[in-house]
Amino acid sequence: MTAESILENIDQDRFEITKIYIDKDGKLDEKLLEDIDVAFLAVHGPNCEDGKLQKYLEDRGIKYTGSGVAASELNMDKIRMHDDFSKAGINVVRYFGCDKNTDFTKIDNKIMDLFGYPVFVKANNAGSSVGVSVAKNFLELKKAVEESSKCDDKIIIEEAVKNPREVEIAVLGNSDLVVSEPGEIASSGEFYSYDAKYFHPFNTETKAELSSEQIETIKEMAEKAYRSTGCRGYSRIDFLIGQDGKVYLNEINTLPGFTKTSMFPKLMSEAGISYKDLISKIIYFALE
Repeated sequence: MTAESILENIDQDRFEITKIYIDKDGKLDEKLLEDIDVAFLAVHGPNCEDGKLQKYLEDRGIKYTGSGVAASELNMDKIRMHDDFSKAGINVVRYFGCDKNTDFTKIDNKIMDLFGYPVFVKANNAGSSVGVSVAKNFLELKKAVEESSKCDDKIIIEEAVKNPREVEIAVLGNSDLVVSEPGEIASSGEFYSYDAKYFHPFNTETKAELSSEQIETIKEMAEKAYRSTGCRGYSRIDFLIGQDGKVYLNEINTLPGFTKTSMFPKLMSEAGISYKDLISKIIYFALE
């Protein structure tokens, strides 16, 4: 969906397009890479968003859009990402990591010691809300851990913010950054699942109703997180706001959804950058 949308809207007066398809076994026609100046990464998830594809291209001397190997790997690893935010003084929900083989009772005991139920149980290295569940008790925890374990050997357990508002920021650039105004997912505290994101989308607002102080805090946290984790080109940064108004940084998406109706392009459009120009800018940042 991302690739089709980019192909429909890219400035073909500026760029000559080569389509490179990757099959489900990870194979592609490597000869097509020989003549390209830059790869626009219209891909998501493990192996594509976690630094592996980036390293594959770097090893072949090919420039590509978005963040480099280290930042891509870090921001796809939810445990390391949360650790990095905490070290940088950025507010996150309480959390801990565990192995899929960790005894359920030990996980339950740690939850009760640290913050109690409900909790979010997430596959550590996954995107698009795949391998994510809410657990409200021990029985639901077992089911959630088993589900997350299908996606990754490591799991992160996060304290659930009660009835949160989900706010997102778009950041564009390498050194000089464009930081959008916050937009909001109108989820009413529900879980923004893979199905909801791509097939039955929730309403999104490109201008979140927030206080000037909250907006300033969110934008400052977004820029700090972008720089501290080494992002380049562009990223979407997601936040949670609790009922008490407290802001938590949830995650950075180094290759966010990029269809014309995705949140990142919509937020940049509100900032005065059209979808067509946004595609061009991201390519030039990669060449830079």
